[in-house]
Amino acid sequence: MTQPSVILISRLFPPATGGLSDHTERLASELGRLMPVSVLTSTGARTDAMGVKVSARVTQWHDSAAILNAIQSQSNHSRLLWQYVPHMYGRGGVNFAIPRAMAALRRLGRRQLVIAHEIAAPLSPWPHRLFYALAHRWQWRQILPSVDAIGISTEAWLQSELERKPEYRDKLFLLPSPSLIPVARTPPDHRQQWRRKHNLPANSKILAFFGTLGAAKQFDWIVKAWQSSGSPNQPVILVVIGDHPRGSPFVNESPGLLPLGFVSPAVVSEALQATNVLALPFIDGVAERRTSFMAGLSHGCAIVTTIGTSTGATLRSADYLRSHGANDRDAFIGQVRQLLDDEEGQKTLGSKAVRAYRQSYDWPVVCRRLADRLVSPG
Repeated sequence: MTQPSVILISRLFPPATGGLSDHTERLASELGRLMPVSVLTSTGARTDAMGVKVSARVTQWHDSAAILNAIQSQSNHSRLLWQYVPHMYGRGGVNFAIPRAMAALRRLGRRQLVIAHEIAAPLSPWPHRLFYALAHRWQWRQILPSVDAIGISTEAWLQSELERKPEYRDKLFLLPSPSLIPVARTPPDHRQQWRRKHNLPANSKILAFFGTLGAAKQFDWIVKAWQSSGSPNQPVILVVIGDHPRGSPFVNESPGLLPLGFVSPAVVSEALQATNVLALPFIDGVAERRTSFMAGLSHGCAIVTTIGTSTGATLRSADYLRSHGANDRDAFIGQVRQLLDDEEGQKTLGSKAVRAYRQSYDWPVVCRRLADRLVSPG
């Protein structure tokens, strides 16, 4: 049986930067191993990406007729796979053209699947933010009946939707966001070589953070854990991969801080493989949509993170990470310090992390779920 072709629709695609752009490119390549995939994206996008056909045709994402024309010009038979985050398609995430286009495609009999990386902004007392949040919810209500299936990136969100909208139970399923950082090949003595390369003491311990900085990442918790760990004979080095913590008075120019900045995936992979503990204290808790967390799992990192409103049942009970409440700073700091001193515990967590990632979160797993839904006639 011939596999149906798929059009992957996303406003963001390289050379646009950011996680969604990178995710779209990687998804096109990985899903392309299972079925023919092409990408429909914005004008100006690169069209020579990873061996996948890319059509940069859409100039105005607020024009449902233009979106429909671009899709119909590609193929009248291909299945449609939408990348959806409200903020990707309009100011404040307000874009009524997207659900209208989906509804029109439904009437034309096109099979559609949505990857919902986010659903709606939280409600807010600020009038403009409240307007955005309510608009997101209206958009979501229009999308649900128009498409055939929706992969939701976070188990906690999926469970909430199933409870509030049981009539869509057959449409909704969990679809994690896998790591965007391929695991680089490294020698057996990589940790020692990496420390020498960066002029770090051979016996130093590495406490790492990976991602962008902001209030939602609670980076000050990591700094406190770092400053209260180690000894003159065995220092703890804080390695920051991604944002540079400039302007933070508690870290600026501090000895023992190694800010790598935004670096290539290979450099990120090498740093993660040299890490003793990866600290990720998300303010809303760890979730399957956190690609920095997924990168840590795929690299066998010993991860200390937080449990919050975005954390589903699986991650709350997982034995491949250490976690505490997203509002319990002292417990998080204590856990980081304890794990930094527990080499066997690091190895055990790392082995479990890799195994869990390969079984539940890796690209082949996610793409097979997508392919099954795209092919399904129901």
